[in-house]
Amino acid sequence: MTALLEGLPRNQGQLLPALHRVQHELGWVPRESMTVVAKHLRLTEAQVYGPATYYAEFRLSPPPKRLVTWCSGPSCRVLGGDRVLNILEAELGCRLGRNDSSGEVGLWLGQCNGTCERAPQVWVDGRVVGPLSLADTVRLARGVAAGETVVDVPEGALQIESTATQVGAYRHGGDS
Repeated sequence: MTALLEGLPRNQGQLLPALHRVQHELGWVPRESMTVVAKHLRLTEAQVYGPATYYAEFRLSPPPKRLVTWCSGPSCRVLGGDRVLNILEAELGCRLGRNDSSGEVGLWLGQCNGTCERAPQVWVDGRVVGPLSLADTVRLARGVAAGETVVDVPEGALQIESTATQVGAYRHGGDS
């Protein structure tokens, strides 16, 4: 782990780059790595833990095989997103920001991605699913928890691109 931080200046201004290095290498930021980062940057563990838990892009648990990302944007919240979250937590058996006990399914926080016309929404393995009724949310969560690989999504759902050439771009799922 210490080799990962080699060449990184030993000052507080390098905290976020250090956390990004850890996550890029491991896929998440384990608690033990925070201790190593703190020692390298001459910070307290609390000074590392605060930003690691504050920023939504840092994962504090290993990436799950199936990921449900709950949209916390204003449109989703106004249109019932908090009720969607309550259902997801109950049906998936994990709290927001965590994986279920098997590590197979995770429920993580997402920031608004600008597809507000589909509010309230979630992303299942990167696919925008919404607008969701409460009944839709129950069906969706049960399908994900049961390990269904094909999630029934509405016609014209959007796929969030993750290729290097189109990071952050959106396209209609039917156009792939």
